[in-house]
Amino acid sequence: MKPHPGWLEARLPIGAWYRAGWRDAPVPGNLTLVFSAGLMVAVALAVITLSGIWLGLAYVGAPGAAALSIARYTNEVPFGWLVFDLHRDGVTMLFGVVYLGLLRGMYYGSYRGGRELAWILEVARFAVFLGLGFFGFAMSGGAGAQRAMLAMARHIAAIPLAGPVVARDFLGGNRIGPTSIAHMAMTHIAIGFLVLLIAMLGYLASRLAPPAHPDGVGAATARKMVPQRAYTAQIFTAFVVFALIFAAIVTVAPALGYPPHVAGVPWYLLVFDGLGQAGRSPGGGVALGVAAVLLLGALPWLDRGTVASGRYRPIYAAFVLLFALDVTVLGVATAAGSTGVMIAATIWVFVHFLVVTPLVTLLEVARPIPGQPA
Repeated sequence: MKPHPGWLEARLPIGAWYRAGWRDAPVPGNLTLVFSAGLMVAVALAVITLSGIWLGLAYVGAPGAAALSIARYTNEVPFGWLVFDLHRDGVTMLFGVVYLGLLRGMYYGSYRGGRELAWILEVARFAVFLGLGFFGFAMSGGAGAQRAMLAMARHIAAIPLAGPVVARDFLGGNRIGPTSIAHMAMTHIAIGFLVLLIAMLGYLASRLAPPAHPDGVGAATARKMVPQRAYTAQIFTAFVVFALIFAAIVTVAPALGYPPHVAGVPWYLLVFDGLGQAGRSPGGGVALGVAAVLLLGALPWLDRGTVASGRYRPIYAAFVLLFALDVTVLGVATAAGSTGVMIAATIWVFVHFLVVTPLVTLLEVARPIPGQPA
């Protein structure tokens, strides 16, 4: 006999929601480890949020005081260095799994088969993450952060209509004003709430859509679906790998991915810094960065293939991996100041979206999916 629910459960059925929306939710029976990237994003976001709250209690958002307040917190507060490193390296882990999740989506075609809205929200979340990461870096108050703030002001000023006003009054224009860093901190917090909103919308869209499938099919047959609890061991393995890498970075190389010189930006912003520089002007840089994000979100319509997954489209899968290599080269070239390589890598980004993706997916004859009608 089923036990009678308690007063709270009867009015707020958290247990039922957990069972239906998570534990017993049907998922494909052949998910790989990289499909746990979404959950690791949530873990990294939780670490960043909690450590950011503690850092915010001691942060002073003023020119000349921001970097000093962070230094005092890390040096004088017990375990302040650990909180700071958890926050800084949490951002590294966050972008690591976000980039991995986007690459997984491109390779397995997780943007098709009824998952178009979920993909668009994932790309929108990525764009908001970039803004969150930038403003967080700008809040550090160092020389590199000030240079990034001024570059951002020039890019925003190139946006028609409201751009010049925002750049002058909000960011300080061509100089770091007395309220610039405070405005950055305020925006950082506001974007944090926006991230949570988009993350919730993305989760709902992903749950309402057909599950992401390694074979790229939108509606898997019942025999291929299992309850999500069957992947408890795999999720635990992904978490352990994530935690071990996180711990290794915090203890061995806490500044990994952050520039040792005044002219650099963190690794997760290098690609879009390269696109901005390749634009040869603030307006051109804004256009390239926005266009790259929009084209990433438009993949469901740029992909013309009859099969979604790269498992059965080896030529397109190779081009997806080549695209990942090209993005890596773009980031490395930006950090090294290699303008020629940076421009060439930028050109290939747009060639991949506008030429390679439509043509290869249209012309390639995909291999048949086992168990699916031809």
